[in-house]
Amino acid sequence: MRGKGFGFVLVLLVAGYALAGFLPGAAMAADETIKIGAVLPLSKATFSQAGEEQRRGLLMALAEINQGGGVLRKKVELLIEDDTGEPSVGIGAAEKLLTRDKVAALIGGYSSTITFAQMNAIQRLEPVVAWTGASSTKVEHEFGPKRWFFHYHPWDYHRQSTIRNFLMGISPRPKNIAIAYEDGIYGTTSRDYVVKYLKETGFNIVFDERFKSGSSDFTPMLTKIKKANPDVFYWVAYAGDTTLIMKQAKEIDFNPKLFLSVAINFPQYKESLGDTGNNVAGVDVWIPALKNPETVNWLKKFNHAYPGRTPEYWAPLAYTNMMTVVDAIKRAGSTDKDKLISALEKTSYDSPFGKITFKKSEEGGIHQAIDEQIITQWQKGSAQIVWPPKKATSKLIYPTPDWKNR
Repeated sequence: MRGKGFGFVLVLLVAGYALAGFLPGAAMAADETIKIGAVLPLSKATFSQAGEEQRRGLLMALAEINQGGGVLRKKVELLIEDDTGEPSVGIGAAEKLLTRDKVAALIGGYSSTITFAQMNAIQRLEPVVAWTGASSTKVEHEFGPKRWFFHYHPWDYHRQSTIRNFLMGISPRPKNIAIAYEDGIYGTTSRDYVVKYLKETGFNIVFDERFKSGSSDFTPMLTKIKKANPDVFYWVAYAGDTTLIMKQAKEIDFNPKLFLSVAINFPQYKESLGDTGNNVAGVDVWIPALKNPETVNWLKKFNHAYPGRTPEYWAPLAYTNMMTVVDAIKRAGSTDKDKLISALEKTSYDSPFGKITFKKSEEGGIHQAIDEQIITQWQKGSAQIVWPPKKATSKLIYPTPDWKNR
């Protein structure tokens, strides 16, 4: 794949070497580097914020690795392709990295829909895949049992069971829930789990509809939800959708007792929403407010590499992704596929998310890294952890004030 995606590869390689303190002036022979390939969404507005965060985390890890002497006495070369938010492009990018560039491992990833298409296309190669993206269990059921497939991000049921447990713990407990979800397999699978979990525990679903991700107007949907008068409005979407949903909810004076989503801690959240973004809660994997030693140390590195930025969890996740793969290559003493897979299976790495090991998941996966989630809420312009209690940095604001009283 040349054109835009190929251009991103060249730019990001130069950026990676610059961060690492290397100049790409002299061409290196193939056996002087270890190539790792990543596929990220970098140009589709709905996905690109997460893709750019992953890129930052990967380049940060690349700099650290190469400044430390690389691995197996070789520099690590990171090739990044843009999937443009399209399954067909994502397939081409993955196949190019594996067959033309001969990368030792394929990392990165984001959309469940694109991931499912990519893995279907490349499974004949049985490559080493260490994947940060995709939460849909459709991906887990199909590829989770494959020994070559390693997965970092929690699956849908991890997220939706967290939503259920959180809502059950609110006092006074909400009763009526409105649910909206993006129309890809990410949203659809998330919806199936959360509806099942909430109905089983006595919640009343008063609205349950999907929407087109990337739409320019959510007002008709929000107007219908407002009429349903839910205690909680919960939606599954990407960052760009969330920004517009909140702006248009305020425009029509829709104010349930709690706005609850999944994509609320992206870097542009505060800048794009201002006070409109306050009191919104979301389920997440990590935020900078976590005060474990690994998070504190990682944030120092991130702030040095990217001064003034507040990272979203995709940045430390991508950093962890890269570091664990390179660590496995080091322990394997080789990029041989079987040896690398065996080394990845023995991973034990202290990350901003805690100890990373690969274990069996609930629905067939054999290499799952992260399964714990937190609930956060924006309060006075900063993201706070409000659940579980053992990790909380603030109390949940519930019910939230009306727009006129904020």
